Amino acid sequence: MKYVEILKVLCDAMTVSGNEQNAHDAVRTLAGDVFDDIHTDAVGNLVLFRKCGKEKARRILLDAHMDEIGMMVRAVHEGGFVTVVNIGGLDRQILPASDVQLWGDKKTIPGVVAATPPHLYGILGNKTPDWNGLVIDTGCTKEELADAGVKIGTPITYKKQWTNLLNNRITGQGFDDKCCCAGLLYAVMHTPREVLAGDVYIVLSTREEIGGHGADCAAFAIEPDVAIVTDVNFAAAPGVSGDESAPMGDGPMVSLSAVTDRKLTKKILQIAEEAHIHVNTVVEATNTGTNANTLVYSRYGVPAAVVSIPLGGMHSYNEYLSLDDGEAFAKLMQALIANPALAEGFDRTTEKGGRA
Repeated sequence: MKYVEILKVLCDAMTVSGNEQNAHDAVRTLAGDVFDDIHTDAVGNLVLFRKCGKEKARRILLDAHMDEIGMMVRAVHEGGFVTVVNIGGLDRQILPASDVQLWGDKKTIPGVVAATPPHLYGILGNKTPDWNGLVIDTGCTKEELADAGVKIGTPITYKKQWTNLLNNRITGQGFDDKCCCAGLLYAVMHTPREVLAGDVYIVLSTREEIGGHGADCAAFAIEPDVAIVTDVNFAAAPGVSGDESAPMGDGPMVSLSAVTDRKLTKKILQIAEEAHIHVNTVVEATNTGTNANTLVYSRYGVPAAVVSIPLGGMHSYNEYLSLDDGEAFAKLMQALIANPALAEGFDRTTEKGGRA
């Protein structure tokens, strides 16, 4: 499958944090028989393992989080109105009048976030409502919502939609971080086993949007020699600092941070150059905003680097990205997992403890 086809399948699934399992069957179907093992761990990470067939092979962990931001029903009211709480970092300023979907147990119900008409701003005050004041109008009766399985705890997402823009760009929801999930799957599925530089573990991790500790559990179990954490980052735009962003369509991004391993990061930049894949570096001095922040401290410590895809409209109902960047990211992942230099000099912990 093409990169964009994998991405579309992943984005169609509802994976608000805590519901990542909704995409697992789709991933298993996509993966076919490429992997030697696919399993779900105790916290909901989907781990896909592919052996390289070499003795004393190093372990390479590739992480991308499967969860997306969303909301949860906290009360159902007469007249089809629903009040909510957020799951992850939604911007309340852009929520009014946005289209949403309530994922009931029996049926998905469309809704719209109630908005104050601008004519009434002077009367009611031009003020963004807090979470207690945000209401979703479904147009249903309370009984109809109950019949659809909408109740307290029902997850809510922005309306699932997909638009093709000019210049190979797309808009949709859940690109954070399914664009990286798709890239990792594509890379490993299209890399012959015999050229793999080590045993490769893809971790489609849980709950990044609410703390990021799902990937820590997977890293503890896998005990990798090196880890590459992948996520979206900020596309250049007015108001976004230049050293914290990169132009869309100009390739993947590599983080320079005190959190990440300097030697591994340098190797990634070198391999990208050798493979003629253009990347941009971004400064994230003490906080990468990714799973790497805590994954590096798993067990005895994990050397980790961060590679990302520029994303516009992050955490909004119209995230947008360049498919050129997604495809270049997938090619970079292929180059990394096929290069023996990637994990050279890194050895996982010995039986006695401590790094060899």
